[in-house]
Formats: sequence, C-alpha cells, structure tokens
Amino acid sequence: MRLLFTLIGVGLGSLLMHGQVSTAVTVIPQPVQAYVREGKFELKPDTRIHFPQGRADWATAAQYFMAAAQAATGYQLTGLPFQAVPTSLRDNGIYFLPDDRIEQAEGYQLEILPAFVAIRARTAAGAFYGAQSLRQMFGPNMGSPVPVKDSTWSAAACIITDYPRFPYRGMHLDVSRHFFPVEFVKRYIDLLALHKFNRFHWHLTDDQGWRIEIKKYPRLHTVGGCRKETLVGHATDLPPRYDGKPYCGYYTQQEVREIVDYARQRFITIVPEIEMPGHASAALAAYPELGCTGGPYEVARSWGVFEDVFCAGNEKTFEFLNGVLEEVCALFPGEYVHIGGDECPKTRWKACPKCQKRMAAEKLKDEHELQSYFIRRAGQILSRYGKKLIGWDEILEGGLPAGATVMSWRGTEGGIAAAKAGQYAIMSPVSHCYFDHYQSDPAQEPLAIGGFLTLQRVYDYEPVPSLLNEEEARFILGAQGNVWTEYMETPQQVEYMAFPRACALSEVLWTPAKKRASGDFIRRLRTHFRFMENMGVNFARSYYDVRSSFAGGYVSLSTSDPQAQVKYTLDGSDPKPTSPGMYSPIPLSKSTTVKAAALVDGRFPGKVLTVRYLVHKALGKPYTLSTWPSQYSGGEKYALTNGSIGALRSWANWVGLQGADFDPVIDLEETTPIKKVSVSFLVGTASLIYPPRSIELFSSTDGVNFSSVDKRTIAADELLGNRIETVTFTPNGIGCRYLKVVVKGYGLAPQSNEKTWLFLDEIVVE
Repeated sequence: MRLLFTLIGVGLGSLLMHGQVSTAVTVIPQPVQAYVREGKFELKPDTRIHFPQGRADWATAAQYFMAAAQAATGYQLTGLPFQAVPTSLRDNGIYFLPDDRIEQAEGYQLEILPAFVAIRARTAAGAFYGAQSLRQMFGPNMGSPVPVKDSTWSAAACIITDYPRFPYRGMHLDVSRHFFPVEFVKRYIDLLALHKFNRFHWHLTDDQGWRIEIKKYPRLHTVGGCRKETLVGHATDLPPRYDGKPYCGYYTQQEVREIVDYARQRFITIVPEIEMPGHASAALAAYPELGCTGGPYEVARSWGVFEDVFCAGNEKTFEFLNGVLEEVCALFPGEYVHIGGDECPKTRWKACPKCQKRMAAEKLKDEHELQSYFIRRAGQILSRYGKKLIGWDEILEGGLPAGATVMSWRGTEGGIAAAKAGQYAIMSPVSHCYFDHYQSDPAQEPLAIGGFLTLQRVYDYEPVPSLLNEEEARFILGAQGNVWTEYMETPQQVEYMAFPRACALSEVLWTPAKKRASGDFIRRLRTHFRFMENMGVNFARSYYDVRSSFAGGYVSLSTSDPQAQVKYTLDGSDPKPTSPGMYSPIPLSKSTTVKAAALVDGRFPGKVLTVRYLVHKALGKPYTLSTWPSQYSGGEKYALTNGSIGALRSWANWVGLQGADFDPVIDLEETTPIKKVSVSFLVGTASLIYPPRSIELFSSTDGVNFSSVDKRTIAADELLGNRIETVTFTPNGIGCRYLKVVVKGYGLAPQSNEKTWLFLDEIVVE
C-alpha cells in the first residue's frame, strides 16, 4: 500500500512512529488514522490564523473556522494571509497549507502540536474538513455560538490523516410538505458541514407546495405555493381532519442565490429537485392545461400519491419544463438536477388521448415506456443547460436513460441495476436512510409517518451491495439520508428526526468500512452530544431509551449505553437518581406498571419507559404457531403471552403476519379453570392492517383433541379505521390445559387485492 500522505515538519515522523491511537480523538466522522502524543495546543487570544493569499476558497475555509472559534471563545482572532507556503511554522499559529502531495481531493492531514497547528490539503475542501475536525478536537464548548465563560481551549497533540470513502455524501430536506425559513436552511447546511457532508438535496416541489420562484411562471409560487389547509394527525386516521388554515411559502430567486452561496462557502453543493412527471398537484393547480384532464386541480392538503400528473402527450408540458429548468439551472451551479420520477401513477395517461397518441408516434409499448420517454426528454433539457439528471429508482421503468444517475430508495435493487448497466447510483434505501421514520418506541415519540429506523441500524448500513463485483461497485457514488417532512412542522422537529442518525450516516460515508466500530462510535458520540447541545441542536436522545423484556416470570431492563445505569420504579412514579438500579431481573408477582430511565452523569438524558405488565394465567406460557412471524415478532418469541400490552401508535409489541392466519396453541402447563379470554387486535386499514374475519376459541386437555368454545365474526362495517379492538370470550370456568385461538384474516384487501396484515396483542387468560 502506498503512503498516502507525506509527513512534513519537525518531529512529525517521530510523532507518527511512536504515537498511539487514542480515545482522546472524539471526531465524528471517525478519521482514517489518528495518533496522539503528550501535550496539547492551547488556543489563545493572540493565536494567528494563516492562509494563502489570493486563493479565495482557502480564505473561506480558514475564515469559517476563525468565525466559529471567535463565537465560542470570545477572542478577536486575527487572520494573516501568506504569499508563499512557510518553510517554518511559528509558535501559536494555525496554518492552512496547500500541499499537492496529498492525493485525495477532499483529504487532509491535521497536525496538532503544542507549538502550532497545521492543516495540509490538496484542495480548500480538504482544508475545510480538516478544520471541522480541529473544531471538534477543541472540545464540546467549541460548538457554542456565544462565548463560553471560564473555559480553556486546548486540543490534544496528534496527527490525523483523513479522506472520505465516497465522493457523494448527501442529506436531503423536503420543504414542500412543510416550508422552512431561509435561516433554518442555513443552519441545516451548517450542521451538514460539521459532519463533512458535501451534498444537500433540496426537495423544492411536490403535491403540497411549489417552493421556488420561477419568473416565467409566477403562478407556480403564487398559486402552487399555497394550500388552503393541512391534514391534522396521521394520514391513516379516519375520517381525515384538516386545520382549515392556508399554508404558504416559497423562496425568491435572490434567497435561493443566497443559500447556494452560503452552501458554497461550506463546500456543499446543492442538488435541487423539481418533481416530474408525478407529484405535480401544486404545478397543475397553477397551470391546469399541463394535466391530462385540464382540471380543476388543487394543491394537495393531505399526504400520499395522487393520480393527476403532468401530461406526457402535451408538447406544452415540455415547453413549460424547459422554461422552469432553464431558470433552475441558472440558479444552481452544481452538476446535478434531480427530477424526481417516483410514484407516478399511470391512470391518467391510460385514459388520455394525447398520451396514447404520443405512445403510438414513439412506438412505446406501454405507459412505463412513456415514463422513460418523459425522463429522456427531461434529461435532454438538462443537458442543454449543462446539467446531469438524477432521479429516484422508478426512472428505471421502461429503460434507464443514458447518462442518468439513479437514486435507489425502494431498496438496493435500483442501485444494483444501474451499476450493472455501467451507470452511477446513489444509495438511499428506505430501510436505512429514511430519517422520517420512528427511531424509538412510537408510543413515546412525536408523530411520524411510520417505520422504525434506529441509530444502530443506520450505523450498520453498507452502501455497496454485496451483489456487485469490484468493477461494478465503483458506480456507487455514495448514499444520502432523506428527511421527508409530512410530520415535521418546525425546524426543531427536523433536527430531532435528523440527528444523531445523520451523525451515524456521516461515518458510514466517510470512514473506511473496516475502520468502523459501533462501540467506538458511541464513545465519541457521547462527547459529540455535548458539542451539539452547545450548538443548540434539538437532537434525539433515543439512544438512551430503556428497553424491557419478560422471561420466566422476570422483567429485564436494558439500554444501549454500557456506561448508563438503568433506574426503575414499580409504584407509578418517575425514576430518580436514588431509585433502585437494574442489577438483576425484577420478579413479577402481580400486575405492575414499570417505569425506567437511563441515568448518565447524574441526569436522565432519554425518555422514561412506561410499561404495564398484566399478570394472568397464560403469562409466560409457551405456545406454538403454524406460521411464526419474521418481521413483526413483538420483540420476543412468546410475545403473545409476555404480559405487555400493545399501543395504537407503536407496532413494537404487536405480533404480525401478512397474508396468513394465526393459530396459537397455548400450553398452560396444567389443567386450569378458565373464566375469561381476551384477544386484542390492531386495525389500520390504510397500512393494510385489517381486523380478523373471525376469531374462534378452542380448549383441550391433551393438546390433540380440541373442542370449540365460542366463535366471533367481524362485521364488514368494522373494517375501516385506526384503532385497537378486543374480543372477549367467557368460557364459564371450563377446565383445560391447552387453549387454541384460530384467527382468520381477509388474506387480500377487498378493494386492492393486496395482502393484508393481522396484528395480534397479548392473549389474556383469567
């Protein structure tokens, strides 16, 4: 392996030779190499920041660091440009030094010595990333935007050799569903810069709002930028409710230029997204002649996918898109424009004479090829203005346009297909990169779209699919975290959902896979949490949340942080530092409410877990199933008899099967008189979670011969909704050892013929 960096300066060869990898380095993302020596560099009021004269980008990198350091320390630091790279470095200086011997364009070498600091890089971007590492090396107080009193400013002496694994390291923000002011967009960019992301995917248009001024088509923002009201609650709630308040917002072109320049100064390229041919309700409300039916259309008030899309058979559609993209391309200097291409229903196209005529003229066999035609036309427009096209993985339908880059979101298949075809892909699978999903127990979290994506799962993500060979793998440019904002109304909620999961993704994209270790990441994250606290970031503390489990008559409590101590109560009060600690499992002899929280450094950073355990005759008893769940297991093998009751917003404690029936046979382990059996099920038809068609209770003394006790059917008018239902049987004291509950589902949804889910909860036996 070639030496990637050349060590420069007095004593640095010795430093690398004798230094040791140290826990003193708490940088996120983790550097490729980090070695420390004794001693430290102290930042003082008279410290000088040196950078090359006449190179504006290097001055930008140096001045960004200087501004951050001045804000935290209160020092009036001085920047000194130099004409030639110094051959000797003076005491008490921080030097930004161009060095062509550093091979990677975004790589850097950070040397911290007691006498001085040197950041060497081939490019200003590399120097900027070195400065972000230096900021973190000065400790959590360096994150403060205001002077921190009585703080010392020192960084451990070390040498860091660093460069990114992937060239595309992205984060996304949807400003259509909810609009965010210019100042927050800038703050978001600052947070990305701290974590060495270099792409900001700005989702500017969708069904619920058009958020960018287009001078040629002013109705896009005056009409398309306003919806008359917004859905309240979850999209699955029935009946739907609305707030009755107009919701408007857009960015002027001057504001866009301001944000683009702000990102440039942080070495972040903005990738704008203009959705087409689907997710176009806002645009069609402004210019209804561009739809297949001619309208009328409205800016969407709720979330989801809508049938009305741009008409692919109308040449005026492409004239419109040319006018829009011409202005967009002039505003954004980056090489890419994202055109969406996802979730485009074909219903209108199938019934549209213009679209059908287009298909015949172009010899397109179906509407999927019509979509491919549409994307090709969009690509040609972008090429005219010197841009490349990115689209969600649906652009593969009907054939991938030459030169297009695929953003793979529905899984890894889209990225794999693109790479095998010799075209670039950016990985953004819903399984690991959708930060709008719940990150902890939904019952204790703010309302979200659904799903479940923990910090650990993000950290464990590998962007390069194993199905690709070495040659194909080079077409994977990187990955991106997505922040869809249907359920994020405020900047604080965006921060809560994005961080610290974005911290984990930054390390996935920057650090070599073999260097990553979740335990060490968590060690550094503890310090990084304090850095972000000082920045005022409303990040999630879900990492500290407590989990519970039941086995053998005992409740166990745990948390992900090995240094945290779990404190609990059994009397309904919240835990205190003086509450009992979780040193051994808790015996459960009666129905009990357990409350628990993780104690760290004398405080409880996470949420309080509240679990109600019911003691009943089937508690902890084993059972059999013909089909065991693979995805929704309830968190443990015998979740139907673990004493824990499921919640409406949380699927964690539910046991779910898709397209199959339940038939648990519970072994009570001795003949037992039974007075009452209750079976609860979840209903969420918008998520294909249907109530049972029927539930029948059987009893047996030998586990072979079963007698029917009772049977219930669910009326058709009870199918819809979002609720928990309970069916209760009263066997009148019959004696049995085995109970069998046969729960038959609908199999297929009555209207869509999609496979339905059955979700069952605790089977309570009294």
